[in-house]
Order: sequence, then structure tokens, then C-alpha cells
Amino acid sequence: MAAPIQLTRMHRVLIGVVVTGALIIAGIGFAGSYAAVRELAIKKGFGNFSYVFPIGIDAGICVLLALDLLLTWI
Repeated sequence: MAAPIQLTRMHRVLIGVVVTGALIIAGIGFAGSYAAVRELAIKKGFGNFSYVFPIGIDAGICVLLALDLLLTWI
């Protein structure tokens, strides 16, 4: 078995920058997706459900992506 990788302080800083950037990009994407899907759901007659429908869509995408990563790892 290979020895564990030692992370330097610079590695940890870089990981923090990458995670922060990914969260910002995800937030921007979620906001745009929410607005677009909600507008479409309102036009299709979803009523009050149109406010939570986009959250369900994005949550489903996150779950399926996590499943894909898990299955790839296994």
C-alpha cells in the first residue's frame, strides 16, 4: 500500500481556494437555474409548487452526480 500523501500548507491553501471558487460558481449556477426553471414552471401552471420545484431538480442533479462519483470510485 502506498504511503499517505503529505499536504503542505500551500496545498491546503490551494484546496481552500478551489473549494471557495467552486462554491461561488455553484451558487451562481443555482441562482440562474432556479430563476429559469421557476419561470418555466409558472408558465406551465405549477402554481405555488413552482417555488420549490427548481430546488428538487437541482437536488436531484446533486444526488445523481454524487452517485456517479461513488460508483466510479468503487
